[in-house]
Amino acid sequence: TAQQTLFVYPGVYKEQVVVPLLNGPLVLQGYTCDTKSYAANQVTITQAKAQKDIPASIIKNRNDLTTTLLLKSNNVKVYNLNVANTAGNVGQAIAVKADGANNGFYACKFTGYQDTLYANQGPNLYAKSYISGAVDFVFGQYAKAWFESCDIVSVGKGCIAANGRDSATNPSEFVFNNAHVTGNGVGTAYLGRPWKAYSRAVWQNSDLSNVINPEGWQKWNGDNNVANVYFKECNNRGAGAATNKRVGFSGRLANPVPITDILGANYKTQWWVDNNFL
Repeated sequence: TAQQTLFVYPGVYKEQVVVPLLNGPLVLQGYTCDTKSYAANQVTITQAKAQKDIPASIIKNRNDLTTTLLLKSNNVKVYNLNVANTAGNVGQAIAVKADGANNGFYACKFTGYQDTLYANQGPNLYAKSYISGAVDFVFGQYAKAWFESCDIVSVGKGCIAANGRDSATNPSEFVFNNAHVTGNGVGTAYLGRPWKAYSRAVWQNSDLSNVINPEGWQKWNGDNNVANVYFKECNNRGAGAATNKRVGFSGRLANPVPITDILGANYKTQWWVDNNFL
């Protein structure tokens, strides 16, 4: 039950990694000369499995079988790891899946194309990290997740966030605070779309480049069931931040969402929350 630390030496590791359910907390630390910046990371875990590579006979947990780094444990802190799924534009291909509560990711770099980051259980924190992709590349169904000061990079046409909150009692919500959004093309990316009918996502205090389409948000493959969707923006800036042409099922907040709504009132004293990154 004692804390364990796994230190990873520099290199490119071509493999899939699963962290099983552990009895105690775990720190995953990648080698770096600057713990505060993903730009100095010297450890990369990479592979290229996608849904198309999983045998049709396998019905359950297909996403897990494509994942580069799968965390099944609670109370995990991850520092200075680059995690990639290089399958490209071929369908669902996950780089990271956070399937435990109280997971914190710090100065990490997650790269992929579709479904890069699967933030499935929470609460979780992603801070001063880099996340790239094109289609639904930050998604998940049950997690309360706070994204603090992250660089979000769109590499193709599609939506960034696909929150899968499926009922009024599901606690899931994604909040992007002080994000920096860039990408290829003009108006080719959207802030999000509703994977499920009660989807919740908020972008606030963020710099949105012109990669963000003026409409801001999309429906799920033409599904008009958006009555219970909660898509909000607050105090954003940049060429993609204007809200005058946003879709009718989105809105603006008068005040930003407080971090306590996502991480809890006592987040500053929680082991998995590194306040040096907030």
